[in-house]
Amino acid sequence: MDNLALQYQGQLVEVRDHYGRVYRGVIDGVNQQRGLFLRTSPFRRIFIPFFLITSLFLLSRFF
Repeated sequence: MDNLALQYQGQLVEVRDHYGRVYRGVIDGVNQQRGLFLRTSPFRRIFIPFFLITSLFLLSRFF
């Protein structure tokens, strides 16, 4: 998962977690052992652990 996150860093993605929540934003950074940081707005940055991520979709190809 960390290689995929590094590949998409700086691109618009949609992340779904185990609880069914959907987050849309730009991958802002990756901690290769723990998870990724998703920038959802100019002032909001969310950390999502790798073990919670069920899917990662690249959105910039669709828009």
